[in-house]
Amino acid sequence: MTTRAAGSTPAATALPVPTPRETPDAERVLVVAARPDADGLAAAQVYADRVGGEATHAGDSGLDAAVREASKVLVLDPGAMRARMTRDRAFTATAAPAARRRLLTRLAPYQERVSWLSRPA
Repeated sequence: MTTRAAGSTPAATALPVPTPRETPDAERVLVVAARPDADGLAAAQVYADRVGGEATHAGDSGLDAAVREASKVLVLDPGAMRARMTRDRAFTATAAPAARRRLLTRLAPYQERVSWLSRPA
């Protein structure tokens, strides 16, 4: 058994004091409907209300700026069967293939922040 020599314990003032942890700002979530019209916007708004984010649709002229400012982008893109069979209003607005392709192209530079949702969680 070893013993410490007197005076080898550091003084209480010499111990490092941890700094308080800074919490990051709340994530800015953007919900985008792949369908580029009012029906798509209504569906996106339903889901945005759930996650505490903002809603828009693929045809919005300010989409690029909104995506740049968002820390997380959720794209609602249900298939035709899912839209007919669900009771979840967020997944009832289907997009045409051409609209989906245009949105894919617009969101390509931000793909690390984009998640595509095709059905309710």
